[in-house]
Amino acid sequence: MLGTPTRRERTTRRRAVAVLSAAALALPMLVGPAAPAAAADRPAVQPLPTALESVRAAEATALYGSPELRPLEQRRTALVTMGDSEISGEGVGNYVPGTHQDGNWCDRSYDQAVFRTGIPADEKYNLACSGATPWNLIAGGPTQHNELNQGDYLAIKARNTHIKLIWVVVGANGDGTIQFGPVATDCAIRRVFLQGACWPTYTDQWTIRTDGSRAAVEDALNSIRQTMTSAGYLRSDYELVLMSYPSPGSPDVEDNPNFPGWYSGGCLLYLADAAFARNKAVPLFESALRAAATNTGTRYLDASRLFHGHEVCTDNTSVRGLYIEIGIWDENAARQSFHPNYRGHGMFAQCMTQFWNSGQARATCVDPASTGQGALINGLLEFKQLRNVATGTCVDGKGYDSRNNTVQQSYGCHGGRNQGFWYDPARQSLHSELSHDRCLDVTGGSLTANTTVNTYDCNGGLNQKFVFAGNQLKPAGATNLCVGFDSPLLGTPRLRLATCSTSTRQQWSFESRSYANPVGYGHSDFIGSRVY
Repeated sequence: MLGTPTRRERTTRRRAVAVLSAAALALPMLVGPAAPAAAADRPAVQPLPTALESVRAAEATALYGSPELRPLEQRRTALVTMGDSEISGEGVGNYVPGTHQDGNWCDRSYDQAVFRTGIPADEKYNLACSGATPWNLIAGGPTQHNELNQGDYLAIKARNTHIKLIWVVVGANGDGTIQFGPVATDCAIRRVFLQGACWPTYTDQWTIRTDGSRAAVEDALNSIRQTMTSAGYLRSDYELVLMSYPSPGSPDVEDNPNFPGWYSGGCLLYLADAAFARNKAVPLFESALRAAATNTGTRYLDASRLFHGHEVCTDNTSVRGLYIEIGIWDENAARQSFHPNYRGHGMFAQCMTQFWNSGQARATCVDPASTGQGALINGLLEFKQLRNVATGTCVDGKGYDSRNNTVQQSYGCHGGRNQGFWYDPARQSLHSELSHDRCLDVTGGSLTANTTVNTYDCNGGLNQKFVFAGNQLKPAGATNLCVGFDSPLLGTPRLRLATCSTSTRQQWSFESRSYANPVGYGHSDFIGSRVY
């Protein structure tokens, strides 16, 4: 029986994935929980199959002392997570007995996110199971191991409790989807045995895979709605949320001053494969999941950038690297690799709590300044280009790189992620689209004329705070200075501080982008020049 587990002594252990399509239709903004509906307004509760009814009656007896169905208002409240290993807790450790062994590898952790949220509820159920496909969430659909189907579990919980929130993370597994497990395994094996990068195998078919994930996730979300209707719920009685997957790897791991080493840290992905994952695969997968949420009227949280700066072998990692568990002698020994660890699920819990409290239809959760904390941004982030009035060119991260101190140069505008920036008005920081952990940064913190402006780990420092003043961009701590392209006589113009003047080299248009074929989503143009 799945229920709120008693906490045990914690151990620690992750996964994640990789992603186009963008049906970005605006969802109506939610304004908080709806007023309770009258019982007469609700659909009739449909009977369960005999086997499921027996399970429901037993669980009701354990909850209330008797098996009968109760009116929604008289039930205990509940939160539910559904999906695959990204949300089950695989990689965290401290597993619920019977879920990390031969016959059942659901890998449900006592330290998983739902048990650590600040959302008030009487019961918290983690129905997610490692390896789950979207079809495992459809009531009456395929099962895993020795368990009921997740949709059938939901049908039971929905009749015994008042489910307030269903949090779904799914779409990475199954035929016709992105198939994260086989892809990650292939990429890791190639790195361990020095067989060459895996990205050439997958890059040209990735949009086909992500569209398969989108369609399957739409089926799952629509089925969950039907399961709740059959259990007597109105849509206003509960919230359904789809969350996207954070990127597990980064090509910038060597910027970590405490880099643990390729083998001791489990950093066993080729950097080019990490670039594929972060720069192309995960963004396209996120777009597909966003479309699935839009097409089904589901609330959506974009967490694809949440672990930027905390990937495998980066600072304060939120992801477990390649890990082989002693005592397991088959493929399951490595199954915890590249999944959110204890810190990662803590960040999930922060995002879940803030999103619940916000009442927003769509939002983004990120770590804005390398704090290890998830911060909610209302709505979805729009990355814009900084186009210079004098040159007509854009600020461009040289070589499509995101390593610390990457030169920001003048280059023709092309819509690539190395030319995309999001301005955080609360923190006054400009974040690179390549990584939310790379911000425009006045080199060395010197707010003086002629100092270069590059990108660097986001840290909230004064040298990373900027303000827009008309068509000029100024460091917040020295508004007599302006950001501009320097003289072409010095070579390819780059960003540099100068005393503010009327020069058009200091004038900018911070503008939206729309490119039919932006750079960075082709066969190999997502790999930076410093990636090897």
